[in-house]
Formats: sequence, structure tokens, C-alpha cells
Amino acid sequence: MKKALTGPDIGTLVSSWQVLLGSRIDQFGRPNENELVIKLRNSETGTVRLILDLKGWAYLTKKSISTESNQGGFVNKVRKIIKKGRLEAISQLNGDRIVCFDFIRGDDKCKLIVELFHKGNAVLCMDNEILTVMRQQKFRHRTLKTGEVYVSPPSFNPFNSDISVYSKTLLESERNLGASLTINCNLGGEISNLICHNLKLDNNSKVIESDLASIYGEIKRILSDRIEPTIFVDDDDNNFTVSTYNLTNLKPSKTFLTFDEAIIEYLDSIKEPEIVVKDKEDYRIIKQREAIEGYLVKSLKLRKKGELVFSNISLIQLAIDKTEDDEINIILDDIEVKINAHKSPETNGSMYFDNAKELERKAKRTEEVLLEKPKKIAKKKIIKQKMDWFEKYRWFITSEGEVAIGGKDATSNEQIVKKYLKSNDRYAHADIHGAPSVVVKNELGILPSSESMLEASRFSLAYSKAWGARVASGHSFWVNYDKVSKTPNTGEFLAKGAFVIRGKRNWNKNLEVELAIGLIKYKNNEKLMGGPLSSFENNSKKYILFKPGFNDRKQVSRKLAKKFNVELSTAEKLLPSGGFEVVKSVGLDFKLD
Repeated sequence: MKKALTGPDIGTLVSSWQVLLGSRIDQFGRPNENELVIKLRNSETGTVRLILDLKGWAYLTKKSISTESNQGGFVNKVRKIIKKGRLEAISQLNGDRIVCFDFIRGDDKCKLIVELFHKGNAVLCMDNEILTVMRQQKFRHRTLKTGEVYVSPPSFNPFNSDISVYSKTLLESERNLGASLTINCNLGGEISNLICHNLKLDNNSKVIESDLASIYGEIKRILSDRIEPTIFVDDDDNNFTVSTYNLTNLKPSKTFLTFDEAIIEYLDSIKEPEIVVKDKEDYRIIKQREAIEGYLVKSLKLRKKGELVFSNISLIQLAIDKTEDDEINIILDDIEVKINAHKSPETNGSMYFDNAKELERKAKRTEEVLLEKPKKIAKKKIIKQKMDWFEKYRWFITSEGEVAIGGKDATSNEQIVKKYLKSNDRYAHADIHGAPSVVVKNELGILPSSESMLEASRFSLAYSKAWGARVASGHSFWVNYDKVSKTPNTGEFLAKGAFVIRGKRNWNKNLEVELAIGLIKYKNNEKLMGGPLSSFENNSKKYILFKPGFNDRKQVSRKLAKKFNVELSTAEKLLPSGGFEVVKSVGLDFKLD
């Protein structure tokens, strides 16, 4: 089954598209990762759209296809330069699967070069200098990057090469006859198979010099034997390929007025049926099965490459010795193998096997998950986890991994200082009555950093009376453990939960009053935590940032409990007293009425 257009197919399309010259460019878009759309308009064709599928397909259609795009700066740059301009020329580069569009707008001329092979790419050039590229890529012979000169890949033009060029290319190829005609001579698999079929040659045989004249003659005959655009079918009458060449070794089915129409119907016929997913559990199972299959297919390919490397140690070492590049690509048994030139052949081979084993491990782990009894999302149970020691207080984990605890009332403030403030710990407190004392525990005897203490200062301020008063900002300070004392000054009295700070205070002033709540991982356990924003940014995929507002605390508690699948009491104890407003949510949709 045909999976992409060939070089000769592209030549046919480019010839038929010449009617578009002079068209006005109405819009350019990238509706998905692998598809480009150019919307054109002229008096002869009306409004049409050129669809360039970077997986290897292209066609012209009058169907209304969206040019909307959310694919980043590449589209915006191209639009800025070509929109409202005119299409001046369309050409095929070197008989390859590369289409070049020349645009003119005012005095400015540029080229959009679309490569329809491998992963596909699109490059916008002016005077052959790359202005922007859809995918930055680096190859042995060229680099596709903004500011570089565009260099097309080494290629073979099957239309204007004479017998001497064909002969030299075929005799120097390390591939078998079929692959040499398909890849080295850029003819594609269909014409290659037809040549071997007509001349009764074995596709898998080596190229024989005595066959070159007859092969060249058959190539020229086939390239000139054109028919109406046709879909060909296999023995079961399933659509097998589409072509404008007389593929006499295949069964023709339906003909079309244009090659574009034939391509569109062929693509529609080979599209895989959409899988209807009834619920999230079905979708999970489908995706896991696809993942397992993908891992195993990739693993087999990597093992094959590893075997090829170990079977060709001398050849690879010779290639490494000759190159100055970081990486080289070597063809072994018609398979392209990438070699790290800074490592030995044996190491390269082992790397392929190691990567294959890792994929097999992933497949096994996914299979184990798949075999587990699916959990019905609608009846998902709240699982209680064993609490860590610090969870009976207010707490959070700093961005540097330290445990920070704060009091909930005068009694717990007293406890955390007397019981947990030890050597090399640090203490923080907001400059407002009723704020919790916060102790940041040291890790391995190392004092908590100033960044961790800034987080502790924000934490104390968020759980102070500032929240209920809807204060926008406030001040906090922090000190080392030995600056905190329970001994009052002469003639003074210290209430329960109060302490004396002796020595210099490290102030953090004008801090915003805000609090994030979300899921974090602590010692392989997932926990719902309340803390400063910075403690979540690199350690959580799901969190919500609040500031003081007017939404009721109980309402917020209920929504949090439902969203994070925890008990109401778990969510409620993370919230300071007062009202709430959502600043932003990350990784989930969370809104308050």
C-alpha cells in the first residue's frame, strides 16, 4: 500500500499546478503538526487550497479547510511575509520530493521550500538565506536553521539523467537492485517494481553491469508511458496505490480527471476508522495497547541495528576513522544506522541493545498495568494514606526539598518551636498578630537557604490574619534557630505561643498575600499541599493559586475535595480563614462561581 508520494508523483502535481501562477495568497496556516495549508485565489480557479501533508502527501482542493493555527512563530513569520502576495512560480527541486513556491509582494521575493520526506519540513528563504524554518534540523551535509544558507539534500533527478549517470549510481550503490532503483535513483517503489517485473529481474539481486542498458531503456519507457490518474487495487480489490504512470503489473480500478482528485479519494479510502471511545477507561486501555505495540516494534528495530553494528565492526571503525563529524549514518543491509563517531563500534552496538531492553521493560510494565482490574472513575474511592509526622501541623515542602512546619494556634506554635527548632534549622514569622511560627528543618545539617526562608515567610503571611482582612501584601522575617528564645525580657511576660527574637532579623518586605494548593510527590507518596507558589512550580503538575477574595471558604473546600478526590476535611484544613479568589490554575480547570 502506498504510504507517500514519490518523486515522479511530485513532478506530475507540480506540472498540473502551473495554472495557479499569479494567484493571490489569501492565507497560510498549519492546522496540525504535520499539515500546511496555502489558501489561493485567482480568476481561473477561484478560491482553492493547497494541502501539504508533511507525512508525504500533497493535493489541491476546493474544499473549505481551516487555515487556523496554534503552531507557534513559524506560521506567523510566513504569514507576515507572503500573505496578500502573489504566487510567482512552483517547481520541483532536483526531481526529489521537494516543492518550491516562489512568492512576490511588492519588491520583496521569497521562497517557501516544502520537503515531503522523513518527518517533513518547511523552510522560508530570501536570497537563499533561511528566514525561518518549521523544524530545526542538522544533517551531515546541511543545517536547517535560521540564518543559514539553504542547501537541498543530495539527490538524483530521474528525468534528466542519462545512461552514464544511471549506470554510475547503480553500480556504486551498496543496496540491492530494487532498493537502488527506489532510493538511489529516486524512482519510488512502484516504478522500481514495474521495471524488475517487466525485465524479469529479482528485486533482491545485486546490480549486474550487463543489465544496465535494458534497465535504462525500461526506465525511459515507463516515465513516458502516462495514463489518466488512476487508483490501482490489490488482489482483494482494496485500494493499493494511486498513480499517473501505467503500472501494468497492477490492477486498475477507477480513473479521475485530475491527480489531485485521485489522491484525495485514495487517502479517504485508506484512513483508519475512528475508534469510538465510550468512556475514559476504554480510552486508557486503547492507548496502553497502542503503547505496548509501539514499544515492541521500536525494540525490534533497535535490536536489528545492534546486530548489524556487531556484524560490521571493521566497516564502522573505518567510517569513524575517516569522518570529522560527531555522527555518521551508515547503510547496512538497506537499513540506515546512526553511529556516534566519538564512541567505539562496540559501544554503539551496545547502546542499541540497551535502548531496546528499556523499551521492552516499558512494554512489560504497561502490560502489567493493563492487566490490573480497571477502576471505575465514577465510583472512585478516596484512599487514605498514612500521615507523615509533620501533617498534624501546617506544613509544606520547600522548592529545595526541606520540610517546613507552622503552628495552627498558640499551642501548636509553642510545640513546633520547643520540640522541632533544632541546631541548623531556621525560623520565620509574618509581621502581623496571629501569624504562625514556621520552622524550616535542615537537610543533612545544611542550613536552609534564603530562598527557602523567603518561601517560609510567604507561608506564614498567607496563614495569618492578613488573609481574612483581605490585605494585599505584608512583611515577614526570618532568623537562625539560636535567635529565638522563650525567655522574656526583664519585667515582661510572654503569652503561650509567643517568643522573643534577639539579634538581627532578615526581612522580606511587601510580599503578596497568596497561597497555592495542589498535588506534590513526597517520598513516592502523592500529597495535597498548601504552600507558596514557588514550591509548586517545578514540583507539581496540578495546582491552583489563590489570593484573598469573596468566595466562601466552605465552597472552596468542597470544590477542592472533589477536584483532588480527597476528604472534605483534608481540603478544608489547608485553607486559611477568610474568602478566596482564583489567580490561576495549572494542569486542571478550576473555577469559582
